[in-house]
Amino acid sequence: MAKTKKVTITLPAELLESMKSHTDNVSGYITELAERAERRRLLREELDRYQDEFGAFTDEEMAEAHVLLHGIDGGERVA
Repeated sequence: MAKTKKVTITLPAELLESMKSHTDNVSGYITELAERAERRRLLREELDRYQDEFGAFTDEEMAEAHVLLHGIDGGERVA
């Protein structure tokens, strides 16, 4: 199990109540959100480093990535 540390945070009351309406583990819920945000930040840094070294992604590369990530082409919209 990962080492944990207790911290205190302040949230708007409405947001906390919304979280509690669909989870009994608000701490775990917030941890999951923070982990996702950290993964996105690290990915963004890596993509920026890649583009610094090899140049900006082309429209074709972006469209291919969109299909791989979302299973649809860049011109389609998800409802």
